[in-house]
Amino acid sequence: MQRLLAADVAGFHKAYELSNYGLAAAIPVAALSSKDSFLQKTSDWALSVAIPVHMHITTNALVTDYVATRFRGPVRAAILGASVITYLGIMKVNLAGPGLTETVKTLWRKQQ
Repeated sequence: MQRLLAADVAGFHKAYELSNYGLAAAIPVAALSSKDSFLQKTSDWALSVAIPVHMHITTNALVTDYVATRFRGPVRAAILGASVITYLGIMKVNLAGPGLTETVKTLWRKQQ
């Protein structure tokens, strides 16, 4: 559990690197894919993992750099909770809604 809480210093650098590659590949594909296509669904699933992993590791790096040592444990626990909630929220949108890509694309569509 301690490794997961301190993800920035606990050897998760490969996961961070892979999440960077996943985001770099999935975001353009998702943006350019047509509605309900195979590519869009694949991008949604890739983003549902890459976003929380990237967020968790990066935010823990901020904690290491800027939070006093005595407060790091509770702050890291809160970050883990936020990462889990983010993952569950994205999965809910992917499973029960239109998917992450279509949800974001609605921000740029005209209302009818």
